[in-house]
Amino acid sequence: MKYFKQLMTEALYPGNGTVSAHDRNNGIAVFLFAILPGLSPNFNAFILLASMLWGAYSLATGRLALNLSRSDRLVAIGMSIYPLVMIASIFINPPYSEELQWILRLLPFFSIWLVLPRMRQSPDGRLVPLFILGAGIGMIVTFLLSLLQIAFLMDRAEGGTTNAALLGIIGILFGGIALLNLQSTKSVEQRIAILGYAAGLGCVLLSGTRSAWLVIPVHVVIFLWFFRKRGFHLSLRSLAITGSLLFVGLVALGSGPVFYRIQELQENLTSLERTDGEITSLSARFALYKGALSAISKDPLTGYGPQNRMTSVLAELPDNIRPQLSFTHVHNGFLTAGIDAGIFGIAALSLMLATPVIGAWRKEAGPGRDLTIALALLLVSSYVITGSFGIMFNQKALDPIFAYLVALICADRGSTLFGPVVSS
Repeated sequence: MKYFKQLMTEALYPGNGTVSAHDRNNGIAVFLFAILPGLSPNFNAFILLASMLWGAYSLATGRLALNLSRSDRLVAIGMSIYPLVMIASIFINPPYSEELQWILRLLPFFSIWLVLPRMRQSPDGRLVPLFILGAGIGMIVTFLLSLLQIAFLMDRAEGGTTNAALLGIIGILFGGIALLNLQSTKSVEQRIAILGYAAGLGCVLLSGTRSAWLVIPVHVVIFLWFFRKRGFHLSLRSLAITGSLLFVGLVALGSGPVFYRIQELQENLTSLERTDGEITSLSARFALYKGALSAISKDPLTGYGPQNRMTSVLAELPDNIRPQLSFTHVHNGFLTAGIDAGIFGIAALSLMLATPVIGAWRKEAGPGRDLTIALALLLVSSYVITGSFGIMFNQKALDPIFAYLVALICADRGSTLFGPVVSS
């Protein structure tokens, strides 16, 4: 309990009140942003919007300067090209009745211009540890909520997201981020790192998000690279015992949803051989992919605009299938971008996905560079793998998370040495 009292002091009132209001507000925003995704992702969108508005006001009134390095500008431009391409496709392709709604959805991708100068008002090395620690705490609480949902006979846990697939994506990403705190010298933070990662995996299993299961081995490779290079302050014996116990517990708790989803996949595969026209989760995806590829081949340059996305895809499918496919995207982020804006949309999306790695890689050598590269790889792999079979962008929770993390990755220098959040 003493640690958590010190943590609240550090997050809400750091430096005994000697730091700037900008730094205090940054710490609160970053800490809450890391805790909330699995509990109420709408608050993440609110935090990002508030940060953007306050950043715009501070820049307009001269309270902050747009002090972006050459690397920062490269990342910010790479982030901005995607929404600009999408906005262009909206106006190239009528009808224009929903253009304002779509433009508002794209605003998070411009946020780095406004949020990064504000983050720079905090000392190097302060915000990233807060975010990593908050991710662990948030995952633990989200997992407990997910357990309650399964206990009350929900087939798939949703946490506070109201979407099982979204919980799976958030669980694999934020659980992975939490584990990076194994490098902390504080034993409490190490325990939160292990429990947070286990809780994130628990959310993935209980949500039954099969695409998120595919991310796990990729993240293991990232962890092996990072910890082999930087090390961690925890005995291998302690890690092995704790990890084994948590693994057994996760298998016991998650076996039901996992077996259910595997059985469902087997049934879907069997149904593909039938010709009775039944639409399953798997056959729906195949139909959407086929329709999307056909539509893109007919207009590969400009696409159809996001407002015409599903209309253009469904037009390529047989009449008996269309009424059964009530989706807003084609369950593949790259195909969705191609439908929206053609090959330019796919190129812009690919560039935006590369921006976190670019921002981390271009830092000077040091512990800050290694940590942000690991953070960037966890972020990009989570979005690319899960987004290749389901949601990637154009979602009110995932868009702010990606944009905010890109700004956070750029905030510190590569030479920054990160310490524990509570040092006393």
